[in-house]
Amino acid sequence: MVKPLRTRALTLIIAATVFHGCATPAAYYHNMNSLVAAGRYGEAAAAGEQSRQKVYGRKNELLYHLDRGFLLHIAGSYAESNEAFENAKRVANEHFTKSVTAEASTLLVSDNMRPYYGEDFERALIHVFCALNYVLMGRESEALVEARQVDHFLKTLRTNYNHKSGYTEDAFARYLMGMIYENQGAVNDAYISYYKALENYDSYAAVYGVPVPKKLIADTFRTARALGFSDDVRALEKKWGKVEAPAPDAGCGEVVVIGYNGLAPVKVDSFFEISFGRAWSYVEAADVEGEEEEQVEQARAIARNILAEEQVRMAFPKYVPAEYRVSVIDASVISNSGAAPYDDKAETVENIGALAKTTLAGRIARVRVRTIIRAAVKFALTHNISRSVAKNSNDELLGWLVKKTLSIASTATELSDKRSWRSLPDTISMARLTAPAGACRLSLTMRDAAGAAVGTSTIENVTVRPGKKTFIIIRAVN
Repeated sequence: MVKPLRTRALTLIIAATVFHGCATPAAYYHNMNSLVAAGRYGEAAAAGEQSRQKVYGRKNELLYHLDRGFLLHIAGSYAESNEAFENAKRVANEHFTKSVTAEASTLLVSDNMRPYYGEDFERALIHVFCALNYVLMGRESEALVEARQVDHFLKTLRTNYNHKSGYTEDAFARYLMGMIYENQGAVNDAYISYYKALENYDSYAAVYGVPVPKKLIADTFRTARALGFSDDVRALEKKWGKVEAPAPDAGCGEVVVIGYNGLAPVKVDSFFEISFGRAWSYVEAADVEGEEEEQVEQARAIARNILAEEQVRMAFPKYVPAEYRVSVIDASVISNSGAAPYDDKAETVENIGALAKTTLAGRIARVRVRTIIRAAVKFALTHNISRSVAKNSNDELLGWLVKKTLSIASTATELSDKRSWRSLPDTISMARLTAPAGACRLSLTMRDAAGAAVGTSTIENVTVRPGKKTFIIIRAVN
């Protein structure tokens, strides 16, 4: 028996809607994370290049450049990494400028259909990684340019755009830039950066769970005294007590180990539905996990919609953390000169996972308002169109079919914007070790929260420069 034309049309529309919504980059990111965990960073970057059109596409061009830039950064391809990050800066600025002017005219467009311009903290981190790339290439004067750019960016967040997300400063960026300034002998700029970092870390403990790094306090005191800022020193002592921070011994330098730990949390959909009608409990019998969850959830939503008399569905993003074991990194420098080892335990200096969650929480109210308005407008349009079709065609069944088709399409495509910089670590830690100038060996032990060793690493022939800081990058995913 041949189906009536209207039923066949409805079936085709529903099928097209379902299969259109099934495409997912989950497999790509799973493969990328596996390659990173295995230390195959260059292969991960190459896989991203091959998947540029299929996984990222035009509206996610920024994410392509961000992932590529970071993967090349940890692979040691610093020049190529900065090429990608320069592209990321350009795309982020272009998309952000367009989004400001288009905000009012795109209310009915789902957020995930817009070109992605990045979270505020993501755009700040571009400058951080660029600066590190320049330092690691020995081009420290260009790293200072990045230091000034991140300062300008943070000032812009506070003034020009009246951001209310809560993220208008980055303590780690300030801390790192202070060290870069000091490496170049710009002690006054270093002190300003250290002082701003200290101010921001003072609030980080409560907001992001990151305590003030002890060595930053010493840096701030040391540079203030070197500049003869006696009033500032007294103010610092009133806040932090008397801190002894002698200048490094002549003939010594410092090894700075920056650890990228774990994987940043991932955004998922958090659904809210208002549905009336007959029961659809049999649809809920399916029990699935992993990558199939989103597809089955879409099927459930469509089934509920078919059975419901009226339904409005809304989706909001939320972050889900990724599990990993590395909590602390113990570092030890063994000089070839035969001096005693220099040890330090890394401190957490940036909690990217907490930054991401707090930033989203700061703007989720605006996301919800837009989502609710969009759902209400689409609901009203669906009813108006179906009534008009029924009236003009004098066919109530056709009107019902149109209503259900539009409603199902609306439900299936109502997904939140879950895009984020997925290759980022969850936290950044830092160990700082004074050592005699010359060649040395760096020994690292990764430990879990209970203190048990979960991995070790040794880096040979690290060169320590007198009076300078030498930066080493470590990636620990598991």
